[in-house]
Amino acid sequence: MSESEGGFLRGHGTYIELVPDDSADHNDDDMMGDTKQQGGMAGTSKKKRSSGWGTETKSTVMQMDDGNEGDKQDENDEPKDLQRGPQRLIASVAGTVERVNKLISVIPLSPSIYTGQVGDLIVGRIVGVGGSRWKVSLTCSPPTASASNGSMKEGQLPLSGVNLPGGVQRIRTSEDVLAMRSLFREGDLLTCEVQQVQKDGNLILHTRSLRYGKLDNGVLVTVPPSLVGRRKNHFVTIKGLTSQSNDAMDTEEGGEGDVDVYLGLNGGIWIQRTIPSEWENAIRADQDERAPLAETLQKLRHRHATTRVSPSMRESIARVRNSVECLRLIHCQITPDSIEIVARASVDQGIR
Repeated sequence: MSESEGGFLRGHGTYIELVPDDSADHNDDDMMGDTKQQGGMAGTSKKKRSSGWGTETKSTVMQMDDGNEGDKQDENDEPKDLQRGPQRLIASVAGTVERVNKLISVIPLSPSIYTGQVGDLIVGRIVGVGGSRWKVSLTCSPPTASASNGSMKEGQLPLSGVNLPGGVQRIRTSEDVLAMRSLFREGDLLTCEVQQVQKDGNLILHTRSLRYGKLDNGVLVTVPPSLVGRRKNHFVTIKGLTSQSNDAMDTEEGGEGDVDVYLGLNGGIWIQRTIPSEWENAIRADQDERAPLAETLQKLRHRHATTRVSPSMRESIARVRNSVECLRLIHCQITPDSIEIVARASVDQGIR
């Protein structure tokens, strides 16, 4: 990058801005005035110019025969002064400045990259399948060519860390490896938990709990990880956001007007309708009493994925989603209480 061009330094996250040196123009005019009074003889003037890194002393030699050539020289010197003008470094993040000799670094106030801990809830996206494991994007980015070059944070979900269909407990075989895409395929969203943090920072995930698994029929919102704090329960329910006129319609279609929110510590927030208790009662009535709980939950998720969402429930989900976006725009901490306050305020104001 030349001195006369401003822009981002590749790999540094720093922007260089060129600042026009107005004082240099005034010094040139004063010097030319003095030279003209001396009869147009050649003159040498030393001037001090302040820059972004301190004060620099440069010698400028100007030769003039008459006033016309002096004007031409002034026109030719103007872009050179702009090229030699001081530069100002602008960091791409807000934080505290640390300086070691000539090295200047900015420590951000809030980290923009998620660093996991054991037990964290993750809302991620499958970006690769192979080698008896799934690659999970912790930034919820779609599986594109640019996202698979290692520039984004990824976690590893081994085949031994997922529940087999029906909750069967057995050793994984080569047939399970061939059928991995029947469980999760590229582009699927899922909730999982951090099982292990390796020395190099890679995360090993698992979905062995019945609460975790594939996500369907909902909305994903991505926020900076610093806005989502660790709490005792990251599965929360916001109740009573639908209008009373639509309660009868929601009951007929199997909805109760409640919205579930999954707060992922990696910045992924999943919003969906609450699964009605009537669905679970109907499934338990049709199956054997000794049926495993995993089989019941699997049927509930299948019905949730295949059942349409009513218009009033879509409005409630969109309201919660917009509430999270409002909190993100003002850089406010995202908690169940703050989401509910913003959502209910929008209901009171009649915002749709």
